[in-house]
Amino acid sequence: MKAIAIVLAATMAACQATTASGPGSSQVQTTSAQAAAFAPFRTFGFRLAAEPPSPYEVSPRAFEVERRVREMVSAELVRRGYTETGSHADFLVRIGAGSARVDKPQPTTTGGTENDLQSITAGEVVVDVFDGGTSQQVWHATAKAEIDPERINEPGLEAAVQRMLTPFPARRE
Repeated sequence: MKAIAIVLAATMAACQATTASGPGSSQVQTTSAQAAAFAPFRTFGFRLAAEPPSPYEVSPRAFEVERRVREMVSAELVRRGYTETGSHADFLVRIGAGSARVDKPQPTTTGGTENDLQSITAGEVVVDVFDGGTSQQVWHATAKAEIDPERINEPGLEAAVQRMLTPFPARRE
């Protein structure tokens, strides 16, 4: 087990980051230990939800977003060959969600100036994965997007979760 912790520490030091974004979509960023670090993992469980990072705050819809993201993450991990077992799993997943009012620059028009800002509601979902034996973080992903605070955009949320989990290593037999 100590050897696994050393390998994970070394691989996190050589982590990989990816980003993807497009018009009207969420911005997704992931950071991961190298795929080899995931080789011993067969089972997963969930930790209690995390507080969203500043400036995001827990919103009235955050708990429902976390519940839906948990279902999506669980289904995707099972599809990738992992088995959900609970809190004594090989790795544990922690999900956080929140929203914040932020200023968004407006496109410059003939009548406007470069400094025109519009206040919008932005949402963020965070998925972290920890080694169940060492509690060391081995994977991190975030998705940020402009949101409607009155309703959850299910297709947008599902697309963001899929993009977040795309680089997550599938289980090898």
